[in-house]
Amino acid sequence: MPPSTWDAAFSIAGQIAIGGWLLLICAPHWRIGRAVAGLAIPTLLSLGYFVLIAAFWHGASGGFSSLDAVAALFASRPLLLAGWIHYLAFDLLIGGWLLGQSQRDGLPHWAMIPVLALTFLFGPAGYLLYRLIAVSRTIASEDRIPRFLARLPAPFRALEWEPRLTAAGIATLLLVIPTLLAHAVDPRLFNGDNVWLKPLKFEISIAVYLLSFAVLLPLTSETFQRSRLGRFTVWPVIGLLFFELVYIAWRASRGEASHYNQDGLTATFLYAVMGVAAVLFTAASGVLAYGLARSDAVPMPPVLRRSLVLGLALTCGLGLLSGAIISSASGHTVGTPMPGAAVIPFFGWSLTAGDLRLAHFLALHAMHIVPAFALLASFLGKAVAPRAVDAFALAYAGITATALVAALNARPLLGMG
Repeated sequence: MPPSTWDAAFSIAGQIAIGGWLLLICAPHWRIGRAVAGLAIPTLLSLGYFVLIAAFWHGASGGFSSLDAVAALFASRPLLLAGWIHYLAFDLLIGGWLLGQSQRDGLPHWAMIPVLALTFLFGPAGYLLYRLIAVSRTIASEDRIPRFLARLPAPFRALEWEPRLTAAGIATLLLVIPTLLAHAVDPRLFNGDNVWLKPLKFEISIAVYLLSFAVLLPLTSETFQRSRLGRFTVWPVIGLLFFELVYIAWRASRGEASHYNQDGLTATFLYAVMGVAAVLFTAASGVLAYGLARSDAVPMPPVLRRSLVLGLALTCGLGLLSGAIISSASGHTVGTPMPGAAVIPFFGWSLTAGDLRLAHFLALHAMHIVPAFALLASFLGKAVAPRAVDAFALAYAGITATALVAALNARPLLGMG
């Protein structure tokens, strides 16, 4: 048969499969559509696969004993087409099964759209994403977390965890596993670091951010949590952070820069969108500070409330300021580090030039460090502890500002490097 015939068959099979995927994504609860996408179309594709195998397998060279044998097998265009139809049929079957499973488990359909899209494009990767979502949701929605907290000291047993933020935080932590594996097997470097190091750092940072919100949001009132501001701290924050993470991982997979990438209109637009997302989820810490400062918030020791509000407010204000300066700069560093110059391990902060990331790190973690100091200050007594927390918050803001100014003047480590 002429090559154009195989090309036409390839196109027809792909269009039929895409029709099934559109039914799964756009009409998930239509019973007839589910039957067409999950049964009729895979059956039709399987029939085409069987015909190709029956007609052309006898004259094929190669086999499945080695990679070279598989390559020789698929040198035959009819068998290559059969292999493609094999993928189309079974990926669609898995997509239909995943959709049915998600409906039985009560997962919202919008969460399944990226799962279905990824299953269509990369098969097993979509299945892994579904397992990630399902396992994280199960851990967060059942009593596993309370049972775990019950084994900890008394202060931890009183904590409540917002289930959606907790599930998102657990999912982000689980993403560390495949990222570490990719880091281990992928030798590519970008700016001297493994291409997967940046996604790894962001996964850890985003997980900490989400789990922090998961613990702190239940300390606000139910009225605040039901308000528009309160709702903003849940799904919008989760969505913004996951967009950031997916974008960074996608760029890493291509060996490209995620930040300061203006190589074309699309890259410039996506970098701008990432900046807007960073502004919004950083501002959410200020929203949470307001919720904790309200008079209807959950009763707690005054020094703890003070530290939480101050820490979140500093994260919001200093995080937005340092983030704006970083995004407007031409790079993370001010000054030119010498090739092979020393950096702080894992973080990559320069020890020979001004590095804006140190100040940004300090800003984003004020929400953790100020309350941690408050726990120590509580031993000083009720009269002294609030003033100690205020003084520490002021000093912390000063240190962060010093780190920022030093970096802008091309001096590393608060000007001491």
